[in-house]
Amino acid sequence: MKLNPAERTFRVDASRITISTVSTAPFHDFIPLRGRVLPLVSIVLDAVQGGRVEEVLAEPGQHVVAGQRLIRLSDPQLELDAIARETQVIAQMNSQHSLQLSFELTQTNDERAVAAAQYNVVRLGREVARRRPLAEIGFTSREKLDQSADEFNYEQRLVEISTKALARDAAVIKQSSDLIQKTAARLDANLAAAKAQLDTLTVRAPADGVLTALDAHVGEQKTRGQHFGQIDRDAGFKVTIQVDEFYLARVKPGQHVDATIDGVPSILTVTKVYPQVKDGKFEIDLAWEGAAPADLRRGQAVQGKLELGEDAATTVLPAGPFLEASGGAWVFVVDSDGSTAIRRPVKLGRRTTQSVEVLGGLQPGDRVITSDYTGLDRIDRLVF
Repeated sequence: MKLNPAERTFRVDASRITISTVSTAPFHDFIPLRGRVLPLVSIVLDAVQGGRVEEVLAEPGQHVVAGQRLIRLSDPQLELDAIARETQVIAQMNSQHSLQLSFELTQTNDERAVAAAQYNVVRLGREVARRRPLAEIGFTSREKLDQSADEFNYEQRLVEISTKALARDAAVIKQSSDLIQKTAARLDANLAAAKAQLDTLTVRAPADGVLTALDAHVGEQKTRGQHFGQIDRDAGFKVTIQVDEFYLARVKPGQHVDATIDGVPSILTVTKVYPQVKDGKFEIDLAWEGAAPADLRRGQAVQGKLELGEDAATTVLPAGPFLEASGGAWVFVVDSDGSTAIRRPVKLGRRTTQSVEVLGGLQPGDRVITSDYTGLDRIDRLVF
């Protein structure tokens, strides 16, 4: 047989390749799945503040409640800083309290000055009223009357001055008091923050659940943000499965999955599809239809099958490693004499782990190399 010199030819050992035959058969449109049982809600425990582990107050596997102490850390520098901050805030609060007392004293003195001046006006007014007729008939001196009248006018002026001072001081005191109230709220917040900073040295459970991991030992140094544990909430379980990215467009919430957990069959439903692809796979979450089994545990293996469509007779080719390199765009078809294989473009459709649907380029009876095509992407003909 003559070879076309323009063709790129490569010799292969026939014993190292796999040849499969295209046929007409029912296409079982499903995806085999394998995943793990995981809690619906997990909370990661990180160190808010770094420090030395002084006490470990819980153990992995223990059921904990919200607020329960798990670890006590110590950080002398943080404690000193928090105490200094607390002292500074308390000093500022005392200063504001003293200023508030000073305002109250000023207001009281202003009110007393107004009251004293008003009293003197009334007293001197009566005195002038009594002396005026007596001065007219000579029973008292005109000088005494004039002196009382002058004092009366003076006290009237004092009433006016002290009243304005009272109003002016009251306005200033109100403005200052409003500012003190706002500052006091900030100081209270700062004081609470100083105390909370110390409280962060005690790690507490943020919610009820099972402490599934706790990595802490007395004397160990923890840094801020370091992960040291996990709590699984008492909110049930889900199944998380990684699926080949080829099926991303065909897997949707609401589809049913026949699964087996520890030999017990279950029916689950796809509840969430995560479109992010990593390492050629995307992730889906499954939930039980009805009540979940009572004895579920984190990490249990789940095997199942996701039906994507009904069985139908079509042209199929056994699946194999060739799909990795060619992407299903071309294959090597073995000649009738079985000595060579020619590269041929094809159109493939749905896939399972067992077979792939042929939409064009191949006919039943064609023999196709379905083993690995790595390194053959530029080759046109294989010679056995």
